[in-house]
Amino acid sequence: MNRPAIITGYFITICVLGCLLAYPIYLLIDADFERIVSRTILILAVLLFYPTCKLLKISNITSLGWVKTHAMKSLAQSWVLGFIMLLPISMFYFSCGFRVLEPEPVTIIIILSALLSAVLSGLLIGIIEESVFRGLLQSQLSQSINSIVAIIIISALYSSVHFLQAPEHVSNTDIEWFTGFILLSSAFANFYNFNTFIDAWVALFLAGIFLSLVRMQTKNLIWCIGIHAGWVAHIKIFKEFTDRDSSVSCSSLASNYDNYVGELSAVWIVLVLFVWGIIYLRRNSNH
Repeated sequence: MNRPAIITGYFITICVLGCLLAYPIYLLIDADFERIVSRTILILAVLLFYPTCKLLKISNITSLGWVKTHAMKSLAQSWVLGFIMLLPISMFYFSCGFRVLEPEPVTIIIILSALLSAVLSGLLIGIIEESVFRGLLQSQLSQSINSIVAIIIISALYSSVHFLQAPEHVSNTDIEWFTGFILLSSAFANFYNFNTFIDAWVALFLAGIFLSLVRMQTKNLIWCIGIHAGWVAHIKIFKEFTDRDSSVSCSSLASNYDNYVGELSAVWIVLVLFVWGIIYLRRNSNH
């Protein structure tokens, strides 16, 4: 079996099993069914990651880009880089009035709690998503197809999965064994209204391109994890302590997807990619 087939089977398996297992889990715990489906799929993605690597004959995590040398130093440096990268966007939103400081007073406990939550959730998201997209997918697809084509496919997939959300809440009285599949199909149906979130999709696609190029140039997945985690932490902290004012004209630069990524972040990433390209070309010309 070839690599693309195994990887495709991995994604199909976690989606099918996630939809099936969501129902018995729902019967055991009284929780939001949509959240159970998404969390079950995420947990299965983690649990089936190692068996999939075995099928692909990946003997160790080093081949996926996990460089152990100076790992903590690389993680810290890349996290800071990711966090700082979004400062111009946040400063612009703040200066134009789209985001304003929370009117309610905050305490040290609230600040520390928000910081800890943002850092931990950022690291968790970074580890899971980068291990799958820039680790498993990029390392394997690049061996089967052209590297640039692989990066474009991976970045498109990476961006698209952020919009697999059910448009409507499922009533508790309607939940059965196959409700998870109905929920998942309705999430895919969101792409019929692609024009409503195209700005956020493009921004996340470009972010995926950037992370893939980081992976390609550094050959170190930890740098991708750190940058990604820094992005997530920055956005969570910024949104935690500010409110949005959608009445200002610059609010259109942020998508309704999360009121942060959008046209402005897409332009900013293009500029970052441009600078990155110039630095890369200059380094190569000096060798």
